[in-house]
Amino acid sequence: MNYKFLRIVIYFLCVHFIIWCFRPNLLSQIGKSKIYGAMDVLEIKEVRNTWEWMSNLEGMGAFSVEYKEECLREDVALISLSFYNGVYHNNNDVGISAMVSLSESDKIAMGLGAHYDYEEKKLIYNPVYIVQGELSNSKVYTDEKSIDEYLNRYGLTRKDVREYQEYAVYDVVVKTWAKAHHESYWLERWKLKQCKVIDHTFQFEEE
Repeated sequence: MNYKFLRIVIYFLCVHFIIWCFRPNLLSQIGKSKIYGAMDVLEIKEVRNTWEWMSNLEGMGAFSVEYKEECLREDVALISLSFYNGVYHNNNDVGISAMVSLSESDKIAMGLGAHYDYEEKKLIYNPVYIVQGELSNSKVYTDEKSIDEYLNRYGLTRKDVREYQEYAVYDVVVKTWAKAHHESYWLERWKLKQCKVIDHTFQFEEE
């Protein structure tokens, strides 16, 4: 066996691994690349005009892209990514929104969101909320009593809510971007898990 060759291969792999570890995590990369990185993600709805998209971002302060419904779980109606132009958030911050259908017949959905702070490298989970009715005429519940009642009615626990958050952030956003940009999903997941997490999921408003 050529031990010299083996040592070179091991050395190369170690260096490559170290470089990967010290690269910005995937949400940082997403925040910097914005629509130009999203165009490579096949699961995201097509954006035909990047110039127009960036103009809307600059003019409106924030703009988003959505994942194709057929790429999501059956009970997840929407997952989108929001980008910012620096008015209310850092230019490279990323917002992740998800809408889970609890009952199509009753028109009840659960809203989840997260915000990645690029400068401080922290992932902030926003408070969960419930939406009842059509988008044009809906009622939003943000208090603890109402949310617990709806979760109980549709057989969900707080653990289930956290699993939906994990699904949106890791199983959809991180996995699809890692695949599109030839990154290691498990390494990027691990790197993001090392970030500081601020969990406001069940910090409710007063009734």
